Amino acid sequence: MTRTTNMRAMVIAALAATTLVGTTASANAEDAQPGSGDAYVTNPNEQGLFELYSTPEPGQIGPMNWDGAIGGWAPGSFESRHWADNDYTEIQFTGCTVASGSGTSVTVKLWQAIPFSLDKDMGNNTLTNCFKGATYTSRGEWNVHYANGDNRYFTIPAINGSGTIRTTVSVKKVYVDTSLAD
Repeated sequence: MTRTTNMRAMVIAALAATTLVGTTASANAEDAQPGSGDAYVTNPNEQGLFELYSTPEPGQIGPMNWDGAIGGWAPGSFESRHWADNDYTEIQFTGCTVASGSGTSVTVKLWQAIPFSLDKDMGNNTLTNCFKGATYTSRGEWNVHYANGDNRYFTIPAINGSGTIRTTVSVKKVYVDTSLAD
């Protein structure tokens, strides 16, 4: 019985060593760089994530602004994608609806991602106009910057003024503008 256990352990060790040897690859400093500005890799089928446009081809300059949509976000349940920004951010919501009852407002909180530290709260904007219909737009503006980070993202901490409400918000179009000039 001991011999069978020892033989099984040797076979497992040999398989593990073969697997490890077969999967080694060389690495360099470029491999350590993240593929995008997002803080984590997401599952594209995860509920609540919104569709985003793809990144530009290598050598092309990507747009500073981006758009997408939100489906079924409860207060505090998700965060948006991260984007590079230093000073001015404008977030527009068009066509807001709640899953149950009537919607009157959605609070949007902007965050500045600080590597290896707590992210900085950049303040809230309460959006109301987008609940008037599918073509109505609300916008929130932030013109502030904290040191040691240049990536931003937003969350939804409240719907209809409540962070504990038992409903979700969907937004037909989300537009993020990173330039005060336009």
